[in-house]
Amino acid sequence: MLRVSFAWPLALALLLSGCKHIPTEKERQSADIHYNLGIQAQQAGNIQEALSEYQKAVTLDPENADARNALGLVLHESFRRPVEAIEHYEKALELRPNFSEARTNLANVHLAQGRYDEAIKLYEQALNDMLYPTPFIAQGNMGWAYYKKGDTAKALENIRAAVTLNPGFCLGYKNLGLIHDQTGNTEEACRQFTRYREACPDVADAHMHEAVCLAKTGQVDAAREHFTTCETKATQPVLKDECRRLREHL
Repeated sequence: MLRVSFAWPLALALLLSGCKHIPTEKERQSADIHYNLGIQAQQAGNIQEALSEYQKAVTLDPENADARNALGLVLHESFRRPVEAIEHYEKALELRPNFSEARTNLANVHLAQGRYDEAIKLYEQALNDMLYPTPFIAQGNMGWAYYKKGDTAKALENIRAAVTLNPGFCLGYKNLGLIHDQTGNTEEACRQFTRYREACPDVADAHMHEAVCLAKTGQVDAAREHFTTCETKATQPVLKDECRRLREHL
């Protein structure tokens, strides 16, 4: 009888806990190791390996917010699986409510899917975090969300603020150039594309955009030079072929 009386409370405790696995210290350390291996693989361009390492990290320690965020980023940007990415970002924010990097990444998914109001709300929340280390990303992407909504004034205001925060923010200059180009201000578009190329001289896309803009203004020799540089620096065959085609048509 004594055995039964002790067994019931134990069984009840297990039932109420849902048998949730709590990672051991060794598992948490192993998760951190796999997370760091994932970062190294991602930086080296080994995306499949990075995905595998992040998945191992999350399996070992489901409460590793950094691994959740990293896994969401790979799933969204490299594998185009936004639904799964959202799940991991939201779990990361549940685990760490002030995780502004994850909040911005979640906003980026909404932006890509055309849910601009939801994206803007999340960007604003990230920008309210004074400890957020890369606010220019949220600021710039929020500007692009406003542009897609049709508010060009707010778009330019926010993206200009982003490149002011970080003068090396390549995407900010690119988006400023695109907005001015698409709204008919070719001269300002060329100026911003030049800044894009100056901030990111090794990015082939920067040379292509500047070359196209220069060609529009009749600066054929300069455009040809940048198309050639684009072709040389491009690592993606499609971009390399496009720069060569455009140069040959000058």
